[in-house]
Amino acid sequence: MVMTPPGPTDIDPAKDLISEVGRKFAKRALCVFAHPDDLEFTSGGTVSRLCAEGWRVDILVTTSGNKGTKDPHVTGQMLAGEREEEARNAARIMGANEPIFLGFHDGGTTNDDELRALLVRQIRRSRPELVITWDGFRPGFNHRDHRVAGQAVYDAIYPSSDDHLYYPMDKEEGLEPHRPAAMLLAGSPTPDYHVDIGEHFRTKVRAILAHTSQMGGRREADMVRMYQERAKQANAEHPDLPVLRESFAKVVWRR
Repeated sequence: MVMTPPGPTDIDPAKDLISEVGRKFAKRALCVFAHPDDLEFTSGGTVSRLCAEGWRVDILVTTSGNKGTKDPHVTGQMLAGEREEEARNAARIMGANEPIFLGFHDGGTTNDDELRALLVRQIRRSRPELVITWDGFRPGFNHRDHRVAGQAVYDAIYPSSDDHLYYPMDKEEGLEPHRPAAMLLAGSPTPDYHVDIGEHFRTKVRAILAHTSQMGGRREADMVRMYQERAKQANAEHPDLPVLRESFAKVVWRR
């Protein structure tokens, strides 16, 4: 069988995905997650690395996390405002742009036409070449909003965002069809792409700690120790991978 050599804009599977996308396409990324702290826990090191390497990183959060508390004295409206501000602080720490919040109720998102239309509009507006989101197809225990976010992003990219007859009113705003080059799915049970976050590990920890309403007063030193211990245990099973890493399932889109 004769193998066709990759074209000038094809992503070479033998090379690092982020490096390939950044070298062959624009350094633009879009992160879509369900709750204000999802990104930092799953991808905070990766986003910090991208920003340090000159990428523009946009963040879209489908809910404001307005139910994520055990405090009986906090209302949903109060919590939403607090968590949105925490996410803004975390984005500044990582070097990303200020997050956009779609404002759906925590636990109330559905992979429907309304959500997909909003996602398609943002993809056409920010024109990312790399998208990072939840793996919405993983089996087992999974928050509904995580599932919905991952599946809706996948559906929004293929085929909707790149076909002009989907949501044609976007054209009135000058938003043209667009398909990203690649996607990274966080929380996958079968990751096949690993990002070395060693140089950006403490930035990730500080971004997580910016979510003070969720962190119960934890200190940076304690978080660093906990992650390092977990990484050491995980690395014993995979000594060939970076010790401090974030892992994803990768999807490459052909255009």
